[in-house]
Amino acid sequence: MKRRLIGEIFPVKEVSEESSREKFIRHGHISTLHLWWARRPLASSRATIYASLVDPPKNLDDWNTKIDLVASLSKWETTQNHNLLERVKADIQKANGGRSPRVLDPYGGGCDTP
Repeated sequence: MKRRLIGEIFPVKEVSEESSREKFIRHGHISTLHLWWARRPLASSRATIYASLVDPPKNLDDWNTKIDLVASLSKWETTQNHNLLERVKADIQKANGGRSPRVLDPYGGGCDTP
């Protein structure tokens, strides 16, 4: 099986902090219309999905860059950063043979998969 970034390293502290922060800053967002009892923070969903779809860096110089990218991807403000989202999309496609992989919602449509 192909190695992925999430299996090597993951910025748990940074993503956890952003997940907690997200709970208080998304008022007025469509996701707050009905609060599902087991809703997963979108911040952690974005970060874990990305980290599970890309390869780990091949050299040490890229490790910090990749970890910073995962941490910044978990920030609420990232949803409006189209340059970063295009970079993330390109990374995912590069790691998956030039295609976007199929990602299924493990929560059965609970809108947790960004």
